[in-house]
Amino acid sequence: MKFETINDVRRQELAVRSFCNKYDFSYVPAEQWSSIDYQVLDKQLDIICGFEVKGCVNQRIGDKDIVLVSMRKLVDGQQFQTTHRKPLIMCWSFTDGILYERLNNLAGNFALGGRKPRAGSTHDIELLTYIKQKKLKKLLF
Repeated sequence: MKFETINDVRRQELAVRSFCNKYDFSYVPAEQWSSIDYQVLDKQLDIICGFEVKGCVNQRIGDKDIVLVSMRKLVDGQQFQTTHRKPLIMCWSFTDGILYERLNNLAGNFALGGRKPRAGSTHDIELLTYIKQKKLKKLLF
């Protein structure tokens, strides 16, 4: 079950568009049930990487020292890299910009965590990776 709202989709779109504008790339949404959000394309329209956006709702960069991503999402990203032989960019979208890094360059700590379980969700409590914001690249809107 997907829990993304229209605001989540808009935040993802702004994040990938900002990233692609910075590097003069383009992008296409991944398939509806894909484990990643977008595929980034070069000028010849060849896929150069995958792009996954995690939302940091109502947060500015620097409000907290860390960002979170589920271990499951990291494994999905690794599977994308293996299957497509392309890197994956993991991105966190804030109200004032994005933080991002290649999946293979991420380093952090992990612990069990999550949110209050929602009806129909099996992944609200799971292993999370905690990554220091200062170890990520920054792009302000």
